[in-house]
Amino acid sequence: MNQASLNFDYPEANLFPYGSQQRNLYEALTCGPVTNAEMRDQLRLLSYTRRLSDLREKLHPLGWAIKKEHRGNGVFAYSLEKIERIAA
Repeated sequence: MNQASLNFDYPEANLFPYGSQQRNLYEALTCGPVTNAEMRDQLRLLSYTRRLSDLREKLHPLGWAIKKEHRGNGVFAYSLEKIERIAA
């Protein structure tokens, strides 16, 4: 990991109810990239695409996106990324 890429300025986790699948996924993403296999096996998310959609819906207005990176063999890594806004 590149030290310059660390960013601890994430929105508050209370955007999502305590103990919910959305919150568990969000907290995992704040620690670094999470693969679809990890979402299934460690976080026990059967519908991780729906949870990602829920996160995108809440985080996009706050200037955050979820980045998807193909790692091969059907494995994708997801991470949080700050959206650079262009001043008008």
